[in-house]
Amino acid sequence: MAKTAESARKSVQSRRPVGRPRGDGKPHLTRERVFAVSARLIAQHGFAGTSIRMIARELNASPASLFHLFESKTALLNGLIAYAASPSLAFYAQMVDLDAPPDVALYKSIYEEVRAVASADRDHAALFYLPEIWQADFAAARQVRTDMVTHYHGLIARGCAAGLLQAPHVSLAAEQVFQLTETSILAGDMASTLSPDEQAVAAADFSLRGLLADSVRLEDIRGQAARISLQIELPALARD
Repeated sequence: MAKTAESARKSVQSRRPVGRPRGDGKPHLTRERVFAVSARLIAQHGFAGTSIRMIARELNASPASLFHLFESKTALLNGLIAYAASPSLAFYAQMVDLDAPPDVALYKSIYEEVRAVASADRDHAALFYLPEIWQADFAAARQVRTDMVTHYHGLIARGCAAGLLQAPHVSLAAEQVFQLTETSILAGDMASTLSPDEQAVAAADFSLRGLLADSVRLEDIRGQAARISLQIELPALARD
């Protein structure tokens, strides 16, 4: 994994409170609390329209206290995207260690990602699609996204090599699968009658039907994937 993504993920692991204990009984200012408020404000106002001062005001904190945690707003967004993606990347690593057949691993990966995304706060839908992440300062955020797409690329490539899957353009297929999983949160009213589990099954079935060399195997693959107990644990991006 590239150093930029690794360093971004390590930067979100600190759990030490910053500053003196608060006398008003409110929680210490932590990265997780900043990420929760930042995600909501960025979703509402865009990255350019969200200032450190706005985030601090929502947290009832001073801008200086945020700069103890993040050297800049750019560093905050790089860290936020790494934090939001970290449960998925941890799950992908576990799936690789499990060494399941690539078609089964692909189904399970799509299912878990959609289940997690469909269970998440709708405020966080646009993080991976912010236009700013294509700018030079956001190489770390882009690398996190690339790492997620690479997981799907590896599974599709392995499946094609084994004759289990078919994809004329593996890189494009991997990107399309990633976009399907991440944008499922945008379904809104169209999916309001479906539970996250039902949305996950629908997305995984849809993807595998288009990729399987033999679509008759879908039911068996679904069953094998269901027996894998691994899950993606959502990050604590709850509202402050």
